[in-house]
Amino acid sequence: MKKILVHICCGVDAVYALRKIKEEFPDSHIEGYFYDPNIHPEEEYTLRWIETERVCNSLGIKCHLAPYELDRWLTAVKGLENEPERGERCTVCHDLRLEKTAGFAKEKGFDSITTVLMMSPKKDFEVLKSVGEKVASKYGLEFISIDFRKSGGIEKMNKLSKEAQLYHQNYCGCMYALFQQRDGEYIRELVSFGRGRLPGSREEMIFIKEIRKYAESLGIECKEEDFDFVNWRLISSTLKINKEAVPHTVLWFSRSIKGVLRAKVKEILPAEDKKVVKLNKSNAVIWILNTPLREIPLGMPRTFTHPIFIIGNEYESAIKENTKVELRLKTEFDENGKSQNLFIGNPDACRIIEFHSDTLLDGSGGFSYGEIKRAIDENSTAIRKGEAGIIIYGAKTAGNIGKLYLEKHFVNI
Repeated sequence: MKKILVHICCGVDAVYALRKIKEEFPDSHIEGYFYDPNIHPEEEYTLRWIETERVCNSLGIKCHLAPYELDRWLTAVKGLENEPERGERCTVCHDLRLEKTAGFAKEKGFDSITTVLMMSPKKDFEVLKSVGEKVASKYGLEFISIDFRKSGGIEKMNKLSKEAQLYHQNYCGCMYALFQQRDGEYIRELVSFGRGRLPGSREEMIFIKEIRKYAESLGIECKEEDFDFVNWRLISSTLKINKEAVPHTVLWFSRSIKGVLRAKVKEILPAEDKKVVKLNKSNAVIWILNTPLREIPLGMPRTFTHPIFIIGNEYESAIKENTKVELRLKTEFDENGKSQNLFIGNPDACRIIEFHSDTLLDGSGGFSYGEIKRAIDENSTAIRKGEAGIIIYGAKTAGNIGKLYLEKHFVNI
């Protein structure tokens, strides 16, 4: 029996290519090998691996996860940073990936290798074929070259990808190719914010995809529903009281302060769970909590944008009328924010168990993978019968946006 090891770069390229390989080699043993050291950042590597495993699981194909080796890739392509896509840097990158695949194949007793990179219209088929044959020959293996793009392959891939609701990346993974594509623009894909799973972040999506993968492994039907919202990110902030830097957080959707704001305390107003400090200039305010410092999630989407700094009650005595403060704040609004709600089982079941996928900046205020996994396990029978369902809402800390979106969506229907 022929044993084929398939190098896989992402779930999207694999979803049709693996089916085609199974169709052309029905009597062969097929396994996958996920290895893409060119992908940056590591969270992107993780996300593409999760989707790859989902695809392989659905086809009954075992897939191996190779370690993330960005340093090895950076060394291999040194001096080729400015090469265009499909140029010499890509050839070196293909060689690196297929060399690793061939070494693993030889070690594990496979006799043939191939790659789903041949699915991508952004890759040069002849270059891939040449590199694959050279590497395979070195290890005494056969390289199987299949032009998956023929006979409407791209259209079939897109259809299957859409049906499976796969994450569709917008760059190959290579930071140098992305630099060229964006030509000096700020590149959000290469930036991570905070230690948590912020609304609309790659980390939030990884969490959703991990849970979906687990539920589907139990044979439970899942569905994601994307929604758009105006997203927000804290870039940097400073709060000083009488020239002393003070620990603080910033309320979601606070707008930036131009330059440095130096002001004095004008008045301090009591509120239900805090004191509100107003300044003698600017509409920026400071909240003094009645508790130690903590982040504050939004209960509803925020409709005002003036800057709000938050400090703990340990600094209450330091602020009085005419106290000098210094504020700096840089934030970012993204009108193309996107999150998703995940439905596990029947969303119209009479009993719905609710969770959310995001957290605050410091990682607090959310659910763990283990908590939701236990809920799936404990209710799996009821979920399969349609008596219960689980909904995981996105973007809760930004104002319960996922839940509000779902309620509005059903009302509009």
